[in-house]
Amino acid sequence: MDPDASVPADQPSVFNYVLSFLLVGVAWGFTTPFIRRAAADFNARQEAAQKSQSQSPQTQSAQSTAEEQELQQQSHPASGATKNGDGDDNKEEEESGDEDQPLTSNARSTTAAAAAAAGDSTRVPAWMKPKSTSSWLTTKIVSVFWTVVNLLRTPAYSIPLIINLTGSIWFFLLVGKHELSLTVPLANSSAFLFTVLGEWYVERKVIAKETWLGMALVLGGIGLCVHSKNQS
Repeated sequence: MDPDASVPADQPSVFNYVLSFLLVGVAWGFTTPFIRRAAADFNARQEAAQKSQSQSPQTQSAQSTAEEQELQQQSHPASGATKNGDGDDNKEEEESGDEDQPLTSNARSTTAAAAAAAGDSTRVPAWMKPKSTSSWLTTKIVSVFWTVVNLLRTPAYSIPLIINLTGSIWFFLLVGKHELSLTVPLANSSAFLFTVLGEWYVERKVIAKETWLGMALVLGGIGLCVHSKNQS
C-alpha cells in the first residue's frame, strides 16, 4: 500500500445533504412573509405620522382664528360705546368733511392703482424662477437614508432579514461542496414551499387546492432528484 496515497474524504449522508438545503429554504422562504409584514407595518406608521403632522398646523390655525374672532367680539361693544359717546362731538367735523370725501376717495384709488402697477412690475414669472434641484435631491437622499436606518432598527424587520442573509451564506458554502445541478433546484424549490407556509402562518392566508397540488409536485421533484443522485 502506498503511504503517499490520499485517503478519500467521507461523503456526507443523503439525510444531512437534504437537511442542509431544507434549512436554506427555511432561511430564504419562511422569513420573507415576516419581512413583508414588518415593512407594511412600518409604512403604515410612517403614513400615520405624516398625516398627524399635516393636521397639526391646520388645527393650530383654526384655534388662532377662533381666538381672533373672540377678541374682535369683545372689542366691538367697547368701540360701539365710545362711538355713541363721541357722536355728538363729531357731528360738526363730519359735516365739514363731507365736501372733501370725493377728493380723498379719488386719491386713494390712484395710490392703490400705482401700488398695484409697481407690484406687477416687480413680479417674476414662475418659469423664470431658478429651480433648486440639488436641494430636492439632497432631501430625498436624506429621507431615504433615515427611512432605511429606522427600518433596520425595527426588530420585526431586522431579525428575519439577518436570518435570510445567513441562508444566502449557507447556500454559497454548500454550493462549493456539492453538485450545482442538484443544489440549486433543492434550495429554490424548498424556498417556495416555506414561503407559502410562512405566508399562511403570518397572514393566516388560506392555501388553495391548486397550491397544495403544486407543493406536492415540488416535493415529488425533490425526491426524484435525490433518488437519481443516490443511484449515480
